[in-house]
Amino acid sequence: MAVLLLGCNSQSPEGTVVSPSPTLASSPSASPIALGAPQYRALWVDAFHDGMKSPAQVEKLVADAHRGNLNALFVQVRKRGDAYFNLSDEPRATDIQGPPGFDPLAYVIQLAHDSTPRIEVHAWLNTFFVGNTSDIYVHHKLWATLSNTGTKSESFDPGVPEVLAYTHKVFMDVAKNYDVDGLHMDYVRYPGNEWGYNREAVALYMQQTGATTAPALDDEAWNAWRRGRVTMFVRDLHADLKRTKPNVKLSGALIAYGGGPASAADWPLTSAYGSVFQDWYGWLASRYIDFGVPMNYDSAWDSLEQTWFVRWLNFEKNSGFGNRILTGVGGFMNYPEGTLTQIRLALAPSAQGNRVLGIAIYSYASTSVYGNSDYYNSAEMAAGLPRQPYYAGTSHRESPSARGAAFNSEFMTQLRRSDMYWDVKRGWVTTKGVFTRPAAVPELPAA
Repeated sequence: MAVLLLGCNSQSPEGTVVSPSPTLASSPSASPIALGAPQYRALWVDAFHDGMKSPAQVEKLVADAHRGNLNALFVQVRKRGDAYFNLSDEPRATDIQGPPGFDPLAYVIQLAHDSTPRIEVHAWLNTFFVGNTSDIYVHHKLWATLSNTGTKSESFDPGVPEVLAYTHKVFMDVAKNYDVDGLHMDYVRYPGNEWGYNREAVALYMQQTGATTAPALDDEAWNAWRRGRVTMFVRDLHADLKRTKPNVKLSGALIAYGGGPASAADWPLTSAYGSVFQDWYGWLASRYIDFGVPMNYDSAWDSLEQTWFVRWLNFEKNSGFGNRILTGVGGFMNYPEGTLTQIRLALAPSAQGNRVLGIAIYSYASTSVYGNSDYYNSAEMAAGLPRQPYYAGTSHRESPSARGAAFNSEFMTQLRRSDMYWDVKRGWVTTKGVFTRPAAVPELPAA
């Protein structure tokens, strides 16, 4: 049985395909587009799934973004020390499709910028995580971070000076060679507090601090040094970016594990600050990033996680930097109506009247538990959900991937207007759109 999806009208097509020819501009609108209040409405497009790996995928992506009244795309162009763009010192990703010379990043930029309304494109790069099979890792294994027990990570160590210099160049090459609206840092942190024991990094720490023995995990000076190494990378990248390409924004996908702090005084108690050494509150305060995107990935159907979600929201809105924060919403671990509810909560003012700059949704490839292959390919994972993301029994067999793709596509419609979908357990479930009109990207507050 095929998945049943129903909207106020029949299910919409994928959207008008934008011409791949670089010589053709988008057709002018028949009439001016009525825009809502400026607000960031971003979508993460990861490279571990399809999304921008061929001309057809890029055309569908931009059309889908318009269908959902979104205005910014965070497109992953470096996942494991590889490149989804041509002008790179790192190897071209092996799963790019299309004609010889096809440049995924360049084509996304062309179509998104030429469309009406214009869509921003932020190049999303995994920072210190490079995987253990990438060329850069194979050739520079001594750059890998080690745990306190000697285990080797798939991430490079920020304590190694060559790592900071090399990674800085990777980011700046994108900004110099492409008309991106922003650079978006992911994995700009340590994997955890047990990491950082690369021999060169420890030697540098001892040299700079005068320590005579290798530091223990609970050594506060060691924690501060590691935190400082990550901050140094962000600070120097931002400074170089503003000198070279001042209009390009620097942002980060930021850790928001567990329950958020009640106030700034509690910030040092967070996992971001004390476990992975990502002092993003300090980065916002020092303007080392233009905006931050805390990953508030919590399930709306789980009461404890929803409490965490609201607690982080309150901190983000009332932090004093809410006008430079996009709240990251985890569609991949929610039902469609749950994600829409979380978006509304994120965009509403706090009790003190403070707001965030907008939202970002993770992700284009997994807009809900129904579209998340981690669930529909694993009965064990799906067993933890209150409603199963697949049909059971012999009479309702279908392709989980086809059903997931249908739900991912329909979510773009659900973002903008009332809709409904068929759930195995509940029957028809209604949804209410949140982005009823397109919106321009807001101006960032002046320094």
